[in-house]
Amino acid sequence: MRKTNLYILGICLSALAFTSCKDFLDRSPISTPTTGSFLNTEGEMNGALTGLYQSTYWNSGSVPYQVTFDHWTDFGVERAPGLAAGIYDTYDGNVANIWNFSYVMIQRANTLLDGMVVGKNNVAADTYERIRAEARTLRVFAYFHLVNMYGDVPLITKVLTPAEYKPLRTPKAEVVKFMLDELDSCAKVLKYASPDRGRLTKGVVLGLKARIALFDGQYQVAAEAAGEVIREGGYGLNPKFQDLFTRSGQTANAGKEIMFELMFADAAANSLNYLALGQGSRNLGAQSGKFPTQRLVDLFEDKEGKRIDESTIYDPAHPSRNRDSRLRWTVMMTGDTITLYGSGNAPRRCVFDVYNTQTNFYNFTTNTWAAGDNQDLSSPYGPAKSGVGYLWAKYTFTDEDITKARVSWIFMRYAEILLTYAEAKIEMGQLDATVTDAINKVRNRSGMPDVAAAVAGDANKMRQLVRRERGVELALEGFRWFDIRRWKIAELVMPGKVYGAAKTQADPLGKPNFKKSAVTDLNNIPDYTSEANKIMSRDDRAFLPRHYLFPIPQQERNLNDKLTTNPGWE
Repeated sequence: MRKTNLYILGICLSALAFTSCKDFLDRSPISTPTTGSFLNTEGEMNGALTGLYQSTYWNSGSVPYQVTFDHWTDFGVERAPGLAAGIYDTYDGNVANIWNFSYVMIQRANTLLDGMVVGKNNVAADTYERIRAEARTLRVFAYFHLVNMYGDVPLITKVLTPAEYKPLRTPKAEVVKFMLDELDSCAKVLKYASPDRGRLTKGVVLGLKARIALFDGQYQVAAEAAGEVIREGGYGLNPKFQDLFTRSGQTANAGKEIMFELMFADAAANSLNYLALGQGSRNLGAQSGKFPTQRLVDLFEDKEGKRIDESTIYDPAHPSRNRDSRLRWTVMMTGDTITLYGSGNAPRRCVFDVYNTQTNFYNFTTNTWAAGDNQDLSSPYGPAKSGVGYLWAKYTFTDEDITKARVSWIFMRYAEILLTYAEAKIEMGQLDATVTDAINKVRNRSGMPDVAAAVAGDANKMRQLVRRERGVELALEGFRWFDIRRWKIAELVMPGKVYGAAKTQADPLGKPNFKKSAVTDLNNIPDYTSEANKIMSRDDRAFLPRHYLFPIPQQERNLNDKLTTNPGWE
């Protein structure tokens, strides 16, 4: 397949988000084959594969749906309370959308896999198996979301006839086994190297296997899969963390860190990613609709590698100073100088501030600063009144016009593989040098010190550290929803108020208390009870045991009366 066909997001993404699989595959290619011979050639198979890749774009207002996942956790808050408030039901649109997006992918995969059999003898054997392996892996990618969000789900591996339409839910354990077996088979076909950016590789297959196994508690399987990627994949880390989330940085992909991405192409006018536009500063022309929380901010260590409650250099009056550098590239805090780009990639710059009615703006013509009205404070939709005093920096500080941005969404990168390997080994009690080496690589990239010797030999401290590293390294990348459920801490972190920055600069917050209990200490969960009256807050969330899984969407149960739902959602 040519590179232009493989630029996964380059294919009219705006048109496909709500296009049915049947509608897409019913479109005749240039050669206009008959229905019976639709997947009779390599070109036709590649065309169907392109349609399958397109379905990885779960479109939510021209941003990838996965960005909402962290906003349904203690790390984020949306302008409207949303699903995180715990008040959703079986009719909720988000619950239905994830189900629908996943099964569109599965149907496209099954249609391709079933339909290409007729053309098998017309295609080179290695090409045929490569297309099958990519389709099967993308089908697993969809099932990964389904089993972790809904539990037992219908396992559909072929195109269904009308008589077969009402499938039962398959136990999660069976679906997980199916996914791992599929990935083992696909890993034997695909190679680590690919001539086309955006295509699945053996590294992605094994990385997905490691992710699925880790989330399922199969730590030996996870460690072995991640370990193979580390030893043989040829991946590394980008020397600059912040470059991972800019268009130019992603194009260069220094260190080969980005393994699987959702790409947006210049060739398609409507192929845009509005993530930076939707979450950036109102002073710079963005819309500030999603916000990080204090709990995430307080997870970042001081620059000496100490959690802030144990730090001697952390200053609550200046909370952004002397911190892990990833904080600067993940969260915008008052006092930060921030830059976004407008029409014609013209830069706009100001000082972020949620306390004063005016803030400083930079004039690029005169090279001077001047005070101006501070919309981040005054706007009812800004971070001070709609959020909790912070804005996202990650995926916002991209180097392109925010109204025409095409920065990729990263599905998988090498830092995740390193942390997966480390966590799996820690959970098995195998605290060898490879574990600290994996964590050190992630930490050192951002200027953080090596794992302390006293921590490296203590399983509980290592577990605490790797969980903290997953938070600060992977925030906003769609992992927190899954992590708090598999660690069984959602009932601790989700209920109650969402807290943010101090209400006034004159009365800063003190150091948070992470040691309210052994479990809060282990999971780096700060308590703000003693300072609740002087901290910005939002919502009053509820969390019940049933919220560990979504309900089965009511619309699906209406169509299929054999579908049961999850406990508590009856």
